[in-house]
Amino acid sequence: MMYAVPGLLSHVVTLFFRGLSMRKAGVLVITAFFGLLSDAALADDVPKLDFTKSCRGDVAAYPGGGGNKACIRDEQRAQKTLVSQWKRFSPQSRARCTNMVTDMVGAQSYVELLTCLQMARDVKSLPK
Repeated sequence: MMYAVPGLLSHVVTLFFRGLSMRKAGVLVITAFFGLLSDAALADDVPKLDFTKSCRGDVAAYPGGGGNKACIRDEQRAQKTLVSQWKRFSPQSRARCTNMVTDMVGAQSYVELLTCLQMARDVKSLPK
């Protein structure tokens, strides 16, 4: 029965586009294309991270470290810094550090992302 699904999907797509005029189908394709372009452009912005889990873990691991409010304040400060300095970091560093921070389950952190980017920048200035 699984082999029937692609055939059914093909039939549904054919019926969908057959019901559209060529003009409407063209508009649909162009809209989808520009939607993909805008997603690509947005990928160059500071990522949206959920740092609440990271803060909970930090507070649990370091009970004398200032608490949840201090952690959230640090994360918000790091996010502001990233927004203002994002384009100063190389695209390769932004991609590598973003992947590193977002690949960690439950540990997304603007502080970690900013630290990674600053370290990558500083390493380039070291003598070879």
